[in-house]
This record gives sequence, C-alpha cells and structure tokens, in this order.
Amino acid sequence: MKNTLSIFTLLILFYACSTSKKISESALLINNATIINVLDGSLLKEKSILIDQGIIQSIGSYSELKNRAFKKNHIDIEHKYVIPGLWDMHAHIDKLSDDFEHSKSMLSLYALNGVTSIREMGGNWSKIKKLQEASKQSHFLPTIFTAGPILENKAFVDWVAKVDNDPEFKKQRVRIAHKSEVEIIIDSVKKLGVDFLKIRTAASKEVFFEIAKQAKLKGLRFAGHVDAKVDLYEAVKSGISSLEHLDIFQLSGMSNSKMDSIVSLMKEMNTGYSPTLTYFKKHRIYDRTNINYFLNDTTYASFPKRAYASKRLLEKSVLAMKRSEGSQVPWKKMEAHFLKFASKIVSKDVTILAGTDGANALILPGFSLHEELRLYHSELKMTPLQILQSATINPATYFDIKSGLVKQGYNADLVILEKNPLSNIKNTETIHSVLKSGKMISNQEILERLKLIRVYNKKTN
Repeated sequence: MKNTLSIFTLLILFYACSTSKKISESALLINNATIINVLDGSLLKEKSILIDQGIIQSIGSYSELKNRAFKKNHIDIEHKYVIPGLWDMHAHIDKLSDDFEHSKSMLSLYALNGVTSIREMGGNWSKIKKLQEASKQSHFLPTIFTAGPILENKAFVDWVAKVDNDPEFKKQRVRIAHKSEVEIIIDSVKKLGVDFLKIRTAASKEVFFEIAKQAKLKGLRFAGHVDAKVDLYEAVKSGISSLEHLDIFQLSGMSNSKMDSIVSLMKEMNTGYSPTLTYFKKHRIYDRTNINYFLNDTTYASFPKRAYASKRLLEKSVLAMKRSEGSQVPWKKMEAHFLKFASKIVSKDVTILAGTDGANALILPGFSLHEELRLYHSELKMTPLQILQSATINPATYFDIKSGLVKQGYNADLVILEKNPLSNIKNTETIHSVLKSGKMISNQEILERLKLIRVYNKKTN
C-alpha cells in the first residue's frame, strides 16, 4: 500500500511538472473571441485562443485553457471578431522613404492596418533586404516574402534609364537580353535568398519560357507580367504562379472562347491572379481633379489619409500624374475587357490573391488593401467570404505555409475586429487590435504609432 501511494504521488508530481512546462511567461490567452473560419464562413463563438511562441497552441473554452497562461496575460476581447492576418500580395517597399528609419515607420502601416504579411514584388535589393531583416526583429512590421530584383528586358531597362535620366534604375533590375543568359542569372538571383522570381518584361518569348523552365528546375516560383509577345495561354501553361494586374493588354479584344480557355487552364494549373484594382483605378482611370485635390490638401481636411503619405510617395505621385498627361491609351474603353476577364476568374473560382501595388504612387501602405477589398465587392461582385479568402488563406496556400486560418498549430498572425466582415467587407477596417507573430499590437499602440507617422510626414512634406 505504501509503495502504491509513493507511485501515485510521483505521478501527480510528474503531471504537475509537465503541465507547468507548457506555461510560458509570454503565453497569451485571448478570451470571448468570435472566430471566423475563412474556409466556409462559419463562426466559433465564445472561444479562448492560447498563443505561445508565435503559434496558436490551442482553441477551446476558457475553463479548459485558463491555467495554461498566466492571469496577467488573459485578454478579454468582449466577443469581437477574430480573422487571420491579412496579406497584400503585390507590394513595393524600396521607395517608402529616403530615410531608412522612416521607411520602417512607413512599412509599419501594413501591420497597423492588419496586414501582417506582404509579397514584395521587387526593386532595389539592398533596401528591400534591409527592411526584410528589420521585419524579423519587430512585430510592428509585416513578414516580407520578396522577389528581390526584377527580371527585365535589357533593352527596355536601358531605354527607361535614358528617357528618365535615371542610371540608378538599372541597379533595381536584372537585365536579360538572350536566352543563353537565363540560367546563370537565375542562379545568381536565387543565391540572394529570394522567395520567388518576378518577371516584368522579356526580351523575347524564348527568354520568357527559359525563365519558366529554369525557375521550375531550381524550385522557385515565378510570377509577374506577360508581354504581348508571349501568348497568355502558353504563359499559364509554362507554370507562372500568378498573373499580376488588371491591365493585361492581350485581353483587349480577346474572344470569349480564348478567355474561357485561359481561365480554365488557370484553374487546372492553380495559377493565382492579383488584379490590383486600386492601382488600376488610380493610375489608369484617373480622376485628375480628385487626385490633384489629394496631392494639394496640406491640411488633410478633405483627405485625412494623405497624412500617411511620405515625401517620397508624394513625389512619386506627382511624377506619375505628369507621365500620364497626353496618354493616348484608351484605358476606359479597355477596362471593360479587363473586368470581363477578372469576372470570369471569379466565376470559375480561380485563386484571387489580394494585392494593391503599394507603396506605389498614390497607393498608401496598409490602407490601400482595405480599399482593394472593397473594389472586389463593387467591381468583381465577389462575396465577403471570397474576398476574405483572397487576403488570408489563398496567399498562405500560395506560399505553402501554416498561416491564413485561426487554427491550432498555425501562425498567430491575427486581426481583432469590432464588426463582422462577412456582413460587410468594409468591416475589415474596424480594427481593434492586431497580433503579429503572437505579439499584441493594442488599439492604443496603433493610434499612437499612426499619430507619430502623421506628425513626421507633416513636418517633412
């Protein structure tokens, strides 16, 4: 009997020790959450979410989980809605600001707006790399997946650098003139540590398809634009992982049957599509009067968000306006063809990847993602659930990572909302707080950091 009691006592002590090891000093317990399942739109109400080491460790009732985090780390969110962290799948961050510290502040506009991850689509590699390293050290910055320098047609890059009198432009691009150069160039770009390849222009269709071939052989995704010289169907067939932008010129005048064949192949090949409607509306279908008001509103009375535009972004916006003057491209007429294609993409349930082309001219980091999501509803007639998927689970699946769901074992990148985005997609803007890599960005911290960015921009613009 004495031995039995000793064994029983040891078992109790062992259980107590093993349980205590599960309690981390920094573990968080989020209580009274209404979790949105972005796979089917269902709601899990009155749930507690245990988070530790940047991972969702468990989801259950408060009574089940309350002893697995210190009481001081219990956070009651009063039945607010929890969604996975949002993504912007088409961003450019190398020209956020001329000052690196301010570039980090501008980059934080993504996380402060609930955008916890971005797909950076290429530019000045040295600047991008520095920001990517900084993002690993701060939960106020989004996770960055980057293409590094952009693959381009050498002749095109040389022409742009000459016309714009901008020799630095060449340093932001990898210039390719011939098919024979492709393999060694892809090897050199891969050694930089990029997450995928971005192609913008190709010297020839042979160069394009050789890039596709080498990317596949070397285990790299490649995404980007498709030149008019490359048949769109064949480009999809080659394995391009996503098509970028609404304005794919080949679509203008394309027959319905051809469009249908491309869309069907995209579904079969699991090719993503990032429409960047925000960019199209602001760079192609200009409302010049409104944009000029925006650029000149130094008091921010009519356009409060202008306060979040850095001096560099404003300069880019003015330059973009000047370049567009006198354009003979019938954008408004072409828009109908582009939207027809995008609508077919939606109806065939091809993967939409929400992206904005931020921080390009007129496209504010973070804020523009919510604008993009609203356009998916008004222009593409997507449901709120489809729209949420385009900015959560679809990007995570694209990169094959355990993110994009509020689920045990997944990354603890979360957004806590005051209102249900399934009722109205505009409710993605009702941000109460954000969790990035399991660390809380409170509502007070969001407001304070936004204010600091406004003050700095006002002082330097």
